[in-house]
This record gives sequence, C-alpha cells and structure tokens, in this order.
Amino acid sequence: MSAGAGDQLAAATPVAPLVSSPVPPPADRGATRIADRVVRRVAGRAAEEVLRPGGGEVVRASADVHGSRVDRIHLDVGLAYPAHLETSGAELQRRVTERTAHLTGLTVSRTAVRITRLSQSPTSAVESTEPAKSTASAESVAPRAGRRPWSERRAPAAVFALIGAVVSGALLADVVAVAVGRAPSDVRVRTLDWLTSHGPADTVVAVGAAVATVAGLWLVFVALTPGLRGRLAMSGTRAGIDRPAAAALVRHRAADVPGVSRVRVTAGRRRIAIRARLSFGDPVGARDVLTRVSQDVVTGLGLAKPPRVRVRVSRDEYWQPPRTQDREHDREHDRERKEATPDANAPAPAP
Repeated sequence: MSAGAGDQLAAATPVAPLVSSPVPPPADRGATRIADRVVRRVAGRAAEEVLRPGGGEVVRASADVHGSRVDRIHLDVGLAYPAHLETSGAELQRRVTERTAHLTGLTVSRTAVRITRLSQSPTSAVESTEPAKSTASAESVAPRAGRRPWSERRAPAAVFALIGAVVSGALLADVVAVAVGRAPSDVRVRTLDWLTSHGPADTVVAVGAAVATVAGLWLVFVALTPGLRGRLAMSGTRAGIDRPAAAALVRHRAADVPGVSRVRVTAGRRRIAIRARLSFGDPVGARDVLTRVSQDVVTGLGLAKPPRVRVRVSRDEYWQPPRTQDREHDREHDRERKEATPDANAPAPAP
C-alpha cells in the first residue's frame, strides 16, 4: 500500500471525541476524620469557657470518636467554692455538648462530668446559675432518683486480656511448631499426662475448679454492678462528685461552728460521719448545730441519694464549760457556803 492510500484511509476513519468523566463533588472525593485528641481539646476549651471566669479549671478530658459520632466525652473539673454543684454540672454538661457538636460537626452521644476538687474563690462563674431557693425549700423538694456512674473496669479487663493473650499465644506457637514438623513442647506433654492421671476427686483439681468458679462469679459481679464506689451520683444529671470532695466541703463548714477545735469527716455511700472535738461550749448544742450545718451542705450538693449525717462530739482536754453553767455553779457554791456558815446576827439558842 502506498503512502497516499494510507493517508486517504486515515482521513476516512472517524475519530471519536474525547469525553472526560464527570468530576465528583469535593464532598464525595474522600472522608474527613477527626481524631480523638482534637475532640478532647475542643471539649476542654468549651469547658474552660464556662469555668475560667469563676476560678474553675479542667483537670482531665477524654473523648471516644467513632466515625461521625462521639460516643463519650469525660471531663474531670474543679469548681470554685461556693457553687451549686448540681446546677453547675448540668450547665457545664449542656454547654460542652452543644459547643463540641457545633465546632466539630459530630453527634455527641454522651457527656460525663466529674467534680474532683473545690477551690476557694471570691467569685464564681456558676453563681449566676444557682437557683434562688432557700435551704428550707431545698429540703422540702425530694431528690430525683439517679444512678451511679458506670465504671469502665479497665484493670480487670486488662489483666484477663493479658492472661488470655499469653496462654493463647503460647498454645498457638506450640501448634505451629508441631505443624512444621517439630516435637511438641515439654510443658504441653507434661500437662496432658497430668490431666490424664488426675480426676475430679483429686484435691488439686477441686481447688482449681473452686478458684475458677470464684473468678467467674467475680467477673459476673463486676459486669453487672456500676462500681465507682468512691463517687456520689447527682440527681437529674450524669455528673458526680467524689466522696473526698464532699467530705472536704462538710469539714470546711463544720470547722466554722463556734467551739469546734478539730473535726474529722468521713464520707461514705450511705452515711457521712463527723467526729468533732469541742474546746468550749455546750456539747449537746454543738452537736445540734453541726448536724444542722452538715445536713444543709449535703442538701446543697444535689445528690440523688443523700447520705445520712452522723455527728459525734467529744470534749477537748482544755474544754471549758459555758458561762451559764459557771454562774449556776457559783450560785450553788455560795448557797452551800451560807448554809454551812452560821449567821452572826442570828440569836443564840436558849440554854
């Protein structure tokens, strides 16, 4: 074929136009992922916006992000005293949830707030949110039922996961070694020989079964109970306060009672025990005042299940009685002295 015929054939063959494929919009070209540490910092900054003006602080923050959803935001915060803990926790929880969802575009499923400390401050950012209610009206309102925060049980899960990983890894290594033509390990051979020669009637087998049963029951108990026994749940919110913080608040108020030289407070789940030493005054009156003040503090915490208050007052070694008792003692002493000493103006008895 000549060159001219080739050119005529190429000219006669139609050429298809190049059609470019449609370019997808930018939103469909990839995926945007927000790391946990970014959400953690955003939640911490949102909490600081509420706490810092009044002297509060964020102690610790964590976040669990899965796709476009934040499963949990956990905050450990410190509040400025005095503050209404229930209202402050609810306001902080609401602001952090809304602010984090607005800035990140993610759906926040849960925000947990834990109050770990109280600090003295002349002003508090949460005082404006404190409801204008008297102590009497607060006592008349029954607290709503609430549940204790649920513990994550990281230590038991990590221990049993580590034990299972070690045992499974050793067994897998031995099975692979046998598959490639090596002899089984001496540990497995001795274990199989021991199991074939011992039955349920042996003491060692019975003890091992008992230990396994106790461990299994303990795992079931851990899975079905909330845990966090050192934290007191607050009513109406997912916030909570540590028992040492509640004890410190009660101790601070109890130390201001006149006559109290030393006070020790122990906060439990169902009871708050107060042991006070009195340097002067009436022990019965001081105990009544301590009971009333402590009950006011516990009511102000807004707990779901307020613990009972138990007060014990003992006299200090330098205790002084109240002034009324001193006067009565002096009057009784003068009366006894007058009765024992005869009056000089009285007539002498007739012989």
